[in-house]
Amino acid sequence: MQKNEHSHVATEHLNTKIEKMDLIEALSIINKFKNLDIRETFKTLEKLDTVVSDYDFENIFSASKIIKEASAQIDEIVHATGIMIAQKKWLEENEKLQYLSLGAGNHKEKFDLETNLRIAEFKFGRWNDKSSNGLRRRGYFSNYIGLLTSEDPRRKYFVVEDKESFLKFIKGKADWRNVLSKNPTGLKKLEFFLIEKGKENLTSVGQIYSAFEESVIIISYKEIMP
Repeated sequence: MQKNEHSHVATEHLNTKIEKMDLIEALSIINKFKNLDIRETFKTLEKLDTVVSDYDFENIFSASKIIKEASAQIDEIVHATGIMIAQKKWLEENEKLQYLSLGAGNHKEKFDLETNLRIAEFKFGRWNDKSSNGLRRRGYFSNYIGLLTSEDPRRKYFVVEDKESFLKFIKGKADWRNVLSKNPTGLKKLEFFLIEKGKENLTSVGQIYSAFEESVIIISYKEIMP
């Protein structure tokens, strides 16, 4: 068999596996492969003398493809549905919904939820205790700064799923310029805001939080649910 023919047959074989496997089976295969920590699994596999016969990599590959396709844009779906639930259960009797932003990147000058009484940003997802959470820190802090620097007179809320982890970060010593290094617009906004408030000497996220703690109300998503 020629090399190209062999490759074609192998691809067809994998495609057949993917077609026959359902999502429940795929999740079971991936959970078993991940074990307690996927990084530990990878470290084991990276040892050249490791016996890998216990793993059916074709099955694992097929399962991961199924899950990847099924979970496309899942973060946006979680974000949108979380806000839709909140807007039904959270608002006060005299409060009227004025604006919703459910998709990523919609109207940067607007907020996820706006009413006649408040503006709010939402962040979902658990922080990983075994990771530096660099991407999450940047995203959360950018949202927080968007609320903090806004001149909007309405009450400001930052609704997060993992409040404990976010508060641990926001009260910490991380340099705010480093955290916003990939968000030049946010960096300039905060820089101007601090100068305007006479607080340009603040260097850490913790110092900023301490100085303006009352400006943005940070609450857990669980707190707004009955």
